[in-house]
Amino acid sequence: MPGTEYLVGVGKSDITDPAIGLGMQGMADKHQRTTGVESQLYAKVFIVVDPESAKRVAIASTDLWSGTHIVKHEVLQRLQKIYGPDLYQLANLLISGTHTHSGPGGYSHYYLYNHSLGGPNQIGGFDRHNFECIVSGIVAAIQQAHHQLAPGKIYVNQGQIEDCGRQRSPAAYEQNPEAERKQYGRDTDNEMLLLKFVHVNGTTETPIGLLNWYAIHPTDRGQYNTLVTGDNKGYAAEQFGESIVAAFANANCGDVSGNVAYGSIPTGINDSERMQKHGQQQYQQAQVLFDQAIEPLQGSIDYRHTFIDMSHIEIADQPGKRTWPAALGLSFAAGSSEDSDPPFQFREGITVRTITKAEASILAASGVIAALEMPGADLPGHLDRKLTRDFVDGHAPKPIAFAPGLANPDTDYYPITPKGVPIQILKIGNLVLTGIPGEITTMAGRRLRATVQAELKADYLALATYANAFSQYITTFEEYQAQHYEGASTLYGPYTLMAYQQEFRKLALAMKRGRPISLGSVPPAPDPQMMLPRVTFRNLTKVLLTPTFHQNETSPPLKLSSLQLPPETDVAWMMPKDYRETGLVVRLDGANVKIAVNSLVTIHADHSIEVSPYHPLT
Repeated sequence: MPGTEYLVGVGKSDITDPAIGLGMQGMADKHQRTTGVESQLYAKVFIVVDPESAKRVAIASTDLWSGTHIVKHEVLQRLQKIYGPDLYQLANLLISGTHTHSGPGGYSHYYLYNHSLGGPNQIGGFDRHNFECIVSGIVAAIQQAHHQLAPGKIYVNQGQIEDCGRQRSPAAYEQNPEAERKQYGRDTDNEMLLLKFVHVNGTTETPIGLLNWYAIHPTDRGQYNTLVTGDNKGYAAEQFGESIVAAFANANCGDVSGNVAYGSIPTGINDSERMQKHGQQQYQQAQVLFDQAIEPLQGSIDYRHTFIDMSHIEIADQPGKRTWPAALGLSFAAGSSEDSDPPFQFREGITVRTITKAEASILAASGVIAALEMPGADLPGHLDRKLTRDFVDGHAPKPIAFAPGLANPDTDYYPITPKGVPIQILKIGNLVLTGIPGEITTMAGRRLRATVQAELKADYLALATYANAFSQYITTFEEYQAQHYEGASTLYGPYTLMAYQQEFRKLALAMKRGRPISLGSVPPAPDPQMMLPRVTFRNLTKVLLTPTFHQNETSPPLKLSSLQLPPETDVAWMMPKDYRETGLVVRLDGANVKIAVNSLVTIHADHSIEVSPYHPLT
């Protein structure tokens, strides 16, 4: 088969915030703070243009916990200033995360996902500095890919990897119908789907990149790790070296973990070996698929995108059934028992039928959030309002611990979790990608794939998860009944998956029929309400520095915790509450400089000091 000759381009750029002292995203452990960078985090971008229609798609795979709405919003704002309003849009740009749990956080505008980033005595918040590293890096990678566009082809291949991730919630998975489980024969999806990008010049083909999807949690480096790393996905990509852009994206890994094989959570002792094992397995299969890829994609490019209001979607073929505003179950506090150690020993599988008196007393007293002693201990709850019987029944059998979907926008830190979320379908010839704004379990992913395939009948379909936004878990109706961590973290109730299937089917039908689709329930422009009061000190000298802090240039040093600035290192420091409005004076080597929240304080090699707006280290 000759395949379609597209214009293709790839790009890669660093998105790492290298500062030490940052809260890490994923484990929600307030003690897990960065102490260095083991491996850089990257954005890898793949742009494909159909020369006939001029339609294009841009796919950014990032070494992040997830793509987020505010990141995509800002990336598009900057791209449209460069290229105009039409070239890159919501519909044709997909930004996904690999779901590493070993990177700094603070780049969502939803309060719940930033809450653990400030440290033991400081509530979390939106981190403008890390956000800038991420956004500017993604934009740079897109610009590289854009300027590299040239005639080329895309080859596709797929193959299986044995024992690279196991089912971490078998009790929930076993709730799915036996016939359905037998149909698939295994309790995880172990197939890797890979695209190989080449430039074509006459009869010469030059490989430039690869993009694959495989379902496994990047949690080999657990909550006791404090080094920034892309975990097993990042390790796999590193093995390809610098000659091509290699991206290892995630798929339906919501209930898949490599840690199950070891019978214990990562303890910080053998975590690197786990990461290397699972990374090497993915790399080796990708190399084989890359080398043997001979089937070219062929056909046109198309895309559809909309926002859906997950707080109230009525299920058309289930009269009276609907989704509900977000709520978390008590087993959310247990975390995944295969991947992390929760601060209190809650268990997975707590339902309204199996809850113990002790567990019920926690709910009755204050809700699980206060019991967990989150930083600041003031994450808003719902104690000032009564839950309706319909709301409680709608989420059953989930015992509701916390209902962020009922937050009061006038009094609470708002928004806490998403209400309107994006869904997206990209088509590149006979390949379809579904942009899913969260983490979907094995069987839920299979059902969603079947729904889209029934309409578009693509030869290949990739589940692009953690894409464009994050709305926690998507389980099947049956898995939800078990209320393991995944079900307790399924925000919108037992019909969440059915709602996604229904709305993705509408997208697929619009694409099949060549019809436009509305923007949908567009959420307000992201406006983070809680800012991390961060100052970054960038020590470019070769010596350890110890600054002192003063109210003004003539006052004595304040009695603040001492701060040390290691040589050639960025250090994140949180401005004390009493000085966030007025700022402080920093004294170093006899020189005084005034700093404010969000300042970058650079100590140059000659020991001169510069205070400026933050910019990533280049």
